[in-house]
Amino acid sequence: LMPRLKSFLLFCLVVGIIISRGLVSDKKDLPVIAIANYGPHSSLFESIRGIRDGLAKKGLIDGKNVSFEIVDVNFDTSLIMQMMSKIKAAKPKVIVAISTPVTQAAKNMVQDIPVIFMDITDPVDAGILLQPNQPNGNITGASDKQDLDLVVKFAKSLAPTVKRIGMLYSTGEANDMSLLKNMTIAAQANNVSLVALPVVSVRDVDVRMHQFKDKVDLIYVGSSGIVQPSLPTIVSIAEKMNIPVLNMNAEEVIDGNVLASYGVSFYKVGLSAAELVYQIFDNVAVSNIRPLYPSSNDHEAFVSKKRLEEIDFKIPDSALKSITLVD
Repeated sequence: LMPRLKSFLLFCLVVGIIISRGLVSDKKDLPVIAIANYGPHSSLFESIRGIRDGLAKKGLIDGKNVSFEIVDVNFDTSLIMQMMSKIKAAKPKVIVAISTPVTQAAKNMVQDIPVIFMDITDPVDAGILLQPNQPNGNITGASDKQDLDLVVKFAKSLAPTVKRIGMLYSTGEANDMSLLKNMTIAAQANNVSLVALPVVSVRDVDVRMHQFKDKVDLIYVGSSGIVQPSLPTIVSIAEKMNIPVLNMNAEEVIDGNVLASYGVSFYKVGLSAAELVYQIFDNVAVSNIRPLYPSSNDHEAFVSKKRLEEIDFKIPDSALKSITLVD
């Protein structure tokens, strides 16, 4: 892990809240920003880092005039309702809900506290918002919706001969179903075949990955709560089949865990969420706070030199201009 993620993990271990203990803070006189996270993952950590940095720049600093309380369920959906009950009972100033399952639980259980969602691809498809650009009751947020047309174009720039892109998706997450729909459209628009295989749980990943053998030229890993935690397995199997992996999360490339990434900066999603949280502290009603979506400028491209050597993969010189190469 990069030093900043190591520091963040250490922070979570020291001051993070375990569900069974509830929300406990030694900063009881400060307004609480409760961050309900799905589980430990580099992209989600980056979103949290972004929201903390964004609020700090506006003068809202943990331990000084606000208190951050960060909770997660380690990707165990059966614990989400319990987590939300404890957060609601603590009566925070605002709840930041990260991921589709966590935000769906917040929508169903919390009506009297502002909820800011983060890292949801399509909040309308997920049933969070009724209209893409309008808040819904006490909920608004910052989407991580990627421009999948740009993703496919980037994949073709990395490997101009690519004709078949493989992708795993979770059948149980609205986020994944939205990704499948939009990736299908993007692939067709760029004359590429999408080979999408469903997974119900992480146990399915190994079997499904082997089904890509000789059937795809590149594998794309999207923002799935089931698929992303399985990235080490995906990369290991893909590289044995000499198939390059394109991930939506830059941190995994920067850490040398995957070949390439193209997607929205989750740190910038966090910065966007910070803008919305700040408006809550500025006494703006949630009904007047419009959701935010990434722009093309929020997309970034990274390639790992280490992984290039591992699979002996060559990138065309024309593609290198828009890529950040990392050791």
